[in-house]
This record gives sequence, structure tokens and C-alpha cells, in this order.
Amino acid sequence: MSGGRKFFLALALLLLVLPGCGGGGGSDSLGSALPDDNINGGTPVPPPSGGEVPPPAEPAQPEPGALGDLVDLGDLINPDGDNWYNTGAVAINDAGVIIGQSNAGSPTRGAFSRNPETAELTFLGIHEGYYDDYFRLKEKTPAKPFIHSEAVDLNESGVIICNSTTGSPEEKRAFAWVDGEVIDLSPPPYINDEGKRTVGAFSEAVDVNSWGEVVLTAETRFGLKAFFWDGFSLRTATLDLETQEGDESRGTIEVVVPVLRSLGGIVGQDVAAVAINENGQAISNSGGTAVFTDLNVGVVSSLNHLPGETETRAAAMNDHLPVAYVVGTSGERGFFWDGGAMYPIQDLGGGKSEAVDINNRNEVVGNATLSDGSTHAFLWVLGEDKKGEIRDLGTLGGENSHATAINDAGQVIGWSETGEVYNEQGVTVPIRHAFLWSDGVMYDLGTHDYFYDYPFTPPYPFSEAAAINGSGQTAGNSLTINAHSRGFTLTPVFP
Repeated sequence: MSGGRKFFLALALLLLVLPGCGGGGGSDSLGSALPDDNINGGTPVPPPSGGEVPPPAEPAQPEPGALGDLVDLGDLINPDGDNWYNTGAVAINDAGVIIGQSNAGSPTRGAFSRNPETAELTFLGIHEGYYDDYFRLKEKTPAKPFIHSEAVDLNESGVIICNSTTGSPEEKRAFAWVDGEVIDLSPPPYINDEGKRTVGAFSEAVDVNSWGEVVLTAETRFGLKAFFWDGFSLRTATLDLETQEGDESRGTIEVVVPVLRSLGGIVGQDVAAVAINENGQAISNSGGTAVFTDLNVGVVSSLNHLPGETETRAAAMNDHLPVAYVVGTSGERGFFWDGGAMYPIQDLGGGKSEAVDINNRNEVVGNATLSDGSTHAFLWVLGEDKKGEIRDLGTLGGENSHATAINDAGQVIGWSETGEVYNEQGVTVPIRHAFLWSDGVMYDLGTHDYFYDYPFTPPYPFSEAAAINGSGQTAGNSLTINAHSRGFTLTPVFP
């Protein structure tokens, strides 16, 4: 499940405004959440309010840290002492393994996994080639070496997908980490305009399911396309070597590439992979709309748009059978797609909403505007009568909150303004803390800085929750005023 990059970017660029990012059914979780057997097509229970917006949560909240102390994740450079090195958590599995990115020395930043039993971080590797000519097909010396790697997602078996980068988000190369082995997920080979067998530069791993199946976006002769990899199939491909002058005397080179299968997209348009579920169904964004692909039977379906809208983007999908439910945003309105119909998700009085995640009880979380222009996290569920109920999750005392993810226990994470401000040398910024919402209560997770001895207090005034597993274990990041990140984990103990 996803999480928090918008916050990192906005905090660094605009200190006075901190825009936000992105499982069910505790006792206070939209009481009529769908039963567990709805994962396989059971009958949903209609919500009681028929679509009316209930009042926001009460402002009184437990004190920060009520669920327990945030545990520092450490970093790949210095396991002991006064650690200031950057770490950023992005995902956690049900075994408590956390992945992310950390300062690593060389490479500058590296993908890591954290063992929950030993608290040790493992460097997951990086491509040794060059983005602009990974297989060294040309005689010309490449100019763009890979200097960072980033972990993206993992499954319960410990398969981790990552990307190497040149430092630019537009220049990536995907790889999978399986039992300590790094598997290159290169773009598919193709014949270029000169008739040479070659391969593109860009590939980006996006999502992995429990079977180790991966969806990725990769460069082709016809632009960026979305692909499926089954997690194990590789083949040998023969590529043509060439000099700057096009001299073919250098011959060919044999390389190992993944066996990729195309996902659906709009003809003639770029396609970006979004997610894959446990049942071999995938979602991608293409040509201004979302496209659903059932890899089992080859069905491809465009979601189109809500009435009056011209652009639709999917954000997440669940494991519902026979067709996954998909959520995202169409124009300025969140949507819920049930395999055929797209249902609009109402706002909280301000005219805009976005859906960011969905669990296997068909509960949706997202963010919506209020009439005063503020934005609050919400929880939404679609009933049997095809009417949705939206619940305002409120804030930690400030004006804005944003949801990041939901687990299958109905627990929601994200960040919220607290109502307090951080003032440093005349710069004033609203303080935002990570939250965990459970059974109707939004808990302030606080921040952590006990490991860091520095003149300014507090050095990490902000935090956000990035990921949550099925038992409520949370991974997130504390942040400085300039968005320097330090990862944490929390195993909550509820009052």
C-alpha cells in the first residue's frame, strides 16, 4: 500500500504549505463494512446513512505516543551512535519486514530491508551498468551511471522489487531481490528503426503480489508500456553491438532478460503500471484513463470517466472475485469501480475527493475537501443499494489530514496537522504528525529524535505514516523542516 512522497516534495519546496500523500472493519469502522466472504462475491450490507456525510470526529485525541514509542530504523552506514543519516520507509509486510531507502555511502542511497528480529538493515543492491547504455551496446562511453537504488514493495515470501536510478526520477532500471539474488528487469528487446536488435533504457518496478508476480513500466520502441512478469521466467536475447558510426563489425552480445507480457492500454498512448492483485488481475493508467487487465482470460477493459470528466487515474485495487474493485480519481472526484460501473465518491462539502487505497472488505480511504477549503482523510464504503457512505476521520487538532493506506482490519494511517506550529528563525510551518486511526479514534504517533544530538530542538518536528500491515504494525518517517527523513516503526498497543 502506498504512501507519502507528495509530503516529502512539498515540504522541501514550500515551507508554509505542506500538501499530503497515500486494512478493515474495527467496531467503529463504518459499522456496516462488508463481510469477509465478500472477498469472494458475498452479499454486501448497506450502510445506514444512505450517503449522508456524518459529522467529523471529535477533536479530543489521545496524547502523542499513546500507542507506544516509535523505534528508529537505523541506517546502512552507522548502526550505532549519533545517527543523522537519511532513511525512508516505504512498505512493511505481515512478518514485520520493512523496506525503503537509506544513505549507504556508495551508492549514495541504497535500497534496504530491515529484519524485525535482529533490527539489522540489509543492502539490496544496485545496477552496476549505466542508464544510457546498460548493456554497453555502443562504443561511446555512457554518461549516466546508477548512483541510487530504492526499494518499492515486498511480499510475504520476502521477494522485494526495487529500482536503480541516476538520481533523476525519470531515469530508472528495475530489479527484483529474491533470496539474496538481484534479478535485472530490463525493458523488452525490440528492433529499432535501423533494424538493430536493441533494448530501451527505462524500466520501473511498481507492484508485487504474494506469488512474486510483478508489474512494471518499461521503455519500448513505441513509448512507455506496462508489463507483467511472472516472477521467475527469464530468457537469453541477442542484441546488436554498434559503434558511433554504425559499424556492425562489433557483432552481437547475449543478455538475460525477463519474459514480459503486455498489460492493456489505450492504442498509441503511453501506459503506466499501477498494481497487481492476488488473482492475476492488473490495473494501469493510459491515455487519460485507467485500464483493467485480467491476465487469466485476456480481458482488457477501459474504465472511462465519471460524467463530465475527461481524465481518470487508478490508484489501487483489491482481491475481490471475480473482478477486482478499483479506486482512484476521475476529474476532481474519487471513484469506486466494481468491474462495470464507476461510482462517484462524494466529498465533505468542498467539491473534491480522491481515493487512494482499498482493502479486501471493500473499504476505501482517501481525502476530500470541506466547505472551508481544508482537506480531511475519509473512510468510505459502498452498500448493496449502490449508495456510498463517507466518514470524515477528522484531524489531530489542525485543519488538514491525509490518509495514506488502510489494512484489512480497517485501520487507517496517514498524517494530520496538530494545530501547533513549528517556528524556526522566523519561518513558521504547521506541525504534522503521523496518525493511526482505529475503532473511531485517531492516534497521534508523534515523532522520534532521541537518537540525534543537534542544537535545534526538536530536530524532527514532523512525521508521516507510510505503510501498515495486517496486524497494525506501522512504518513511517520523521522529518526535518527541510524534509530530511528518518524512518521508524511502531507495534501499537491500544489502550
